[in-house]
Amino acid sequence: MPDYTAAEKARSDYLANTQQQAAIVAAHAKALKQAAPARIGKANQLAKAAKVETVATKNDLTKHTHAVERMLHEVAFYPPHDVRKESPLYAKSHDDLVRKQDLPCLACGVKQSTLKDPKQNPFGAVQMETHHHVIEWALANAIDPAKFNQHVLPGLLRRNPEKYGPMKKGMTQKQILDWVDHDEDNLWVLCDVHHRHVFVGIHAITFPIWGPQDLVNEELLQNIMEQAAGGKTAKPAAKTPAKKKAKKK
Repeated sequence: MPDYTAAEKARSDYLANTQQQAAIVAAHAKALKQAAPARIGKANQLAKAAKVETVATKNDLTKHTHAVERMLHEVAFYPPHDVRKESPLYAKSHDDLVRKQDLPCLACGVKQSTLKDPKQNPFGAVQMETHHHVIEWALANAIDPAKFNQHVLPGLLRRNPEKYGPMKKGMTQKQILDWVDHDEDNLWVLCDVHHRHVFVGIHAITFPIWGPQDLVNEELLQNIMEQAAGGKTAKPAAKTPAKKKAKKK
């Protein structure tokens, strides 16, 4: 076996990891391309079932609620990282935000304590989750400490000078990795629907569309809910005819 120097071994490991990541990305892209026609067809069916106008129609879209359909082709590059495991400190932060503070989903307002209440859980979420919103967990190993300290740390200091004051000269790479993994300033509470659902989840749609979901009016909200439910609108229950009183003879 060749007697590698430390530098040669590091370079060899780096190239092997890079090739592995490239193979994963290529396989993922191939799978997405193969699935694209079926996904586009399904999206068209759901839009039609939800009875919303599309940009392909000749109707005046300024007068109707309409769905703008677009396909996002995305290739995300991630650095080598361990298999995701819930760290004890992440579990602690998650439990504090979701259970102890009982914080609401930023998009629909449902909480851990109201999941079983249909009126307060209109999207039918089944669990509350926490989303790494400033820096995704899988990107942690690619974060440049100097850039983080230049662009992110000043905002954290303004928001919480007592907490970040001791680190005002700069956070170390280990501190940044810990911050990405489990700090509550990098975690948003979302329901599973607005976290991962194909039509309304933050991991599935662009942020300009995801962001205002807690602000839209009831009419558009109903259309969004119909799409999220698969284009099926619940029909009101049929009224039972009132029994006629028997005439007295």
